[in-house]
Amino acid sequence: MCNIAGYVGKRDAAPIIIEMMRREEGFAGGYYSGLATISDSVIHHRKLTGNLNDLLSKTDAATLPGNVGIIHSRSNSGGGDEFAHPFCRFCDEKATIAYVANGAANFFANRFDECTEIAASLFKDGYSFTSVQDEEIPAYPKLPDGRTVHMSDLMAQLIARYIESGSTHADAINLAYQEMPGEIVGLLLSPNHPDSIAWSRINMPMFVGFASHGAYLASTPYAFPDDARDIKLLPAMCGGEVFPDRVTEKPYAKELCSIAPIDDETYNKAKKLLSKHISHEPKNMITGVDAIKPAFSSADIIPRDALYYQLVYDMKDELEFSEEMLDGAFNGLLAPKKYITFKK
Repeated sequence: MCNIAGYVGKRDAAPIIIEMMRREEGFAGGYYSGLATISDSVIHHRKLTGNLNDLLSKTDAATLPGNVGIIHSRSNSGGGDEFAHPFCRFCDEKATIAYVANGAANFFANRFDECTEIAASLFKDGYSFTSVQDEEIPAYPKLPDGRTVHMSDLMAQLIARYIESGSTHADAINLAYQEMPGEIVGLLLSPNHPDSIAWSRINMPMFVGFASHGAYLASTPYAFPDDARDIKLLPAMCGGEVFPDRVTEKPYAKELCSIAPIDDETYNKAKKLLSKHISHEPKNMITGVDAIKPAFSSADIIPRDALYYQLVYDMKDELEFSEEMLDGAFNGLLAPKKYITFKK
């Protein structure tokens, strides 16, 4: 699992999304980091293997210009710098989109062969993949020549093909998610739409909140600055655009699967399960996701990540957070891991 944040508004995006990522890095990501902004219809992007501090110390990510931006912190699931987000489509050496995502195939893993076919089709059409790895990496699709490509790189090129066929960035990400679904959520920047962030969500968490100067996006509302208001979880199997003062929503043309609801009964059951889970000692943040699983009714997909992150935000005044640094993706790198328990 990964963590994502975004901002669109009147202020410089990079400092805002960096501070949001500081709050949520270590919930699940912390091994790979990347950031993208738009300024004067140009996408600026930086990424590497390492945590947020590595990104800031080794690149100029903190000073990238623009009032629209997205940031990503990835889990430890293989690959080098090229497997960090964002993923871009390049034309004449300029990025035409920047895309970040969270999730995995999971329920849709039986459609893996379709992903390989889409990769072959895009490769044949001349789409370049920046994440190509010579060695095989399990659970990632392959190109016709046998090399591995990151699933989100594949998705980025598929989105780009829809855009280059005439779709808006919001319609393009929606169409791509319906063609190649997974248990995922994603954010998209396009110079053709410099005043908004496109989003699409099948089931993984993405929250939106608003301030007087713009809109925030994040995997958890715990990442939002104190001035965030009107916070809500974006709907499942739906996409749209986030502007500084509003969010648009466009449901998918057809349901891809059944998703268990997050109703009051489920929320209350999950809160009790989480409270029991963390009551005696600090627990790794990510373990709470599985702890609340029994609260849900049966369905193809259980949105436990979304509910867990909502609970952490709602209970934040009762919780004590701690952090330790663990071995990162490669020797010499470290990754933060956050823990929670109740305040004494």
